[in-house]
Amino acid sequence: MSANTASRGHVRRLRPTRALASALQGLPRLWAGGWAGLLLLMLMIPLGGWTAGSEAAQHLFTVMAVVLTLAVWTGLTAVALDRDPPPGGVATGPVLLRVVLAAVLNLIFLAMIAVVLALVSLAIAGMSGLNLEAIQARDWANVGPVWQLGVLGLVGLIVLVVPLLLIVRLSLFVQATVGRGHAVSLNTMGIAQGSFWALMLLFLTLAVPPLAVLGWAASHGLTGFAMVALIGLWMPVSAGALAAAYGQLEYWSPDGPGHLGGG
Repeated sequence: MSANTASRGHVRRLRPTRALASALQGLPRLWAGGWAGLLLLMLMIPLGGWTAGSEAAQHLFTVMAVVLTLAVWTGLTAVALDRDPPPGGVATGPVLLRVVLAAVLNLIFLAMIAVVLALVSLAIAGMSGLNLEAIQARDWANVGPVWQLGVLGLVGLIVLVVPLLLIVRLSLFVQATVGRGHAVSLNTMGIAQGSFWALMLLFLTLAVPPLAVLGWAASHGLTGFAMVALIGLWMPVSAGALAAAYGQLEYWSPDGPGHLGGG
């Protein structure tokens, strides 16, 4: 990758509304290319109820559901990016293995960061000299000086913000892996550089409606119907929106030195 290509990639910006519009426009194509995978996921919903009596069966069902969901998500991403879409929208073989490898590498990286942050926060808390008994009793007036509480609060904020920042910047790893044709883990942060808030806004837009629907459905005993609706509608919309976001941010194409067009 040339320096000129990289510099042009850094000025690219994500437009969440355009990504959502592209996903809605491409919804018929996602349905046509991923109907089999979406149907399989819908059929998994009643299967979960049948495994309620056996802990081993529940563990097996959880593993199957996770693998199938990742395979369907990867397949929908391939359909949205038009990168060798698999039959029925269910990714298998090398494509799925590359996505799994990228996910494992990202999880290892995030776990290492979490351990370091936890050790640092524990060390600072241990050296602070605060009254632990007062903390346990929630007697904040006798915990310690205000400046020490401020420092601990700042450390706690960093512990929360740093993982969130990394997770958002790594969130397009499936799209990058499918788009580039090889496992992309930490390099995904370069694709999302400068677009944290736009990505965060896009994720909130995609996450809040289904959570609200599930909360309403759970209170009315309609969780199964809500899951079917979310799989059939919101999953392809989300896959299309994130694929379009990746298309807007990507600065490298596996076909050559050119850029992927933004959707």
